[in-house]
This record gives sequence, C-alpha cells and structure tokens, in this order.
Amino acid sequence: MTNHYELLYLVSAAYPEEDLAAIKEKVKDLIKKFEGQITFEDSFGKKKLAYPVKKAFHGYYLLYEFDLEGEKLKDLNNNLKLANEILRHIVVSKKPQSAQQRAEKKMAAKAVQIAETQVVEDKEKDKGKIKLEDLDQRLDEILGGDII
Repeated sequence: MTNHYELLYLVSAAYPEEDLAAIKEKVKDLIKKFEGQITFEDSFGKKKLAYPVKKAFHGYYLLYEFDLEGEKLKDLNNNLKLANEILRHIVVSKKPQSAQQRAEKKMAAKAVQIAETQVVEDKEKDKGKIKLEDLDQRLDEILGGDII
C-alpha cells in the first residue's frame, strides 16, 4: 500500500550552492530507487542552526513530499542515514495536499506573521506614551498635594 510522506533534511552549508543541486538529485534518486514518486519539493534556504550539528553552524533545509510503499520506508531511511552530505533528516507520514491547500496555508501563515509584526510595532509605539492617570498621579507627587 502506498502512503504519503514528507522528508525534511539538512545539508551542511560547507557545500557551496552549486553542489546543492547534485545533493538534491542524489536524494531524489534514492527515493526513486525505492519506487517512490515525488509530489512536491521545496527549499527553505540557508539558515543558522540552533546548535552545532556535526560541527556545522549553518545548513540548507530541503523538503520533499513523496508517495512510497510502507515496507520500503525503512530501507530509504537507512540509505539517508548513510549519506555523508545529510546532517539530519526526518520522514513523517502526512496527508496529501493540493497546490491550492498549500497556497492557502502559506497565505494564512504570512497573515499571522504580519499581524504579529503589527502587534510588536504597536507595543513599541505605546512604550513611550504615558497614560493620563499616571501623569496626574506624578503631578500630585511632585507638587506635594492639592493646589489652591
């Protein structure tokens, strides 16, 4: 039975971007070797790692979605572990998504990011403002009481 999977893998930034295409092809060939069919691919680009992985501080994040028989997943996983170029990888089972669903999800994530940025900007603007009640209280403290 064919299942749908997502593979996220990390390639060391020690490899130049020109070599990245060859590494991508190697991973594609591995998936095809086990009769998998790639349905979607994406690259998140070069990112700083949260902690060093095999002495690497930066890496390229790459993603593939593919269909593969469940029995062959273990063999694919073992071959990915043996690939020297791949620092880390994870394969998870996933529901297939259409291109429209992906686009909607991406737009929703962007809208959330814009909203979060707006909230931060609003907080920064309000940071320097003083409330009227606070101002009245400070004036009373400075003046030492009521004014006649």
